[in-house]
Amino acid sequence: MKDLVYLSRAFVEFGPFTRKEILDFHKRGLLADTDYLRDEGSEAWVACAEWLAIVPMPAPKLVKKAVVKAPAKKAKKAA
Repeated sequence: MKDLVYLSRAFVEFGPFTRKEILDFHKRGLLADTDYLRDEGSEAWVACAEWLAIVPMPAPKLVKKAVVKAPAKKAKKAA
């Protein structure tokens, strides 16, 4: 699977993780500037900031808001 990524921190290798997990780590502030990442099948370690700049970010999910209709007006009866 090509979407697997390895993380190196202080010369210790962790993983594999999915790209989605790595992006989640970044979003949660768990990645350090001194971390390095490499894609599965590659021997080249890339600085975390550089890897994040290259990897396409997933499109944000669109949230549909519920449409609330105004109550119908009652017709007045003629007397």
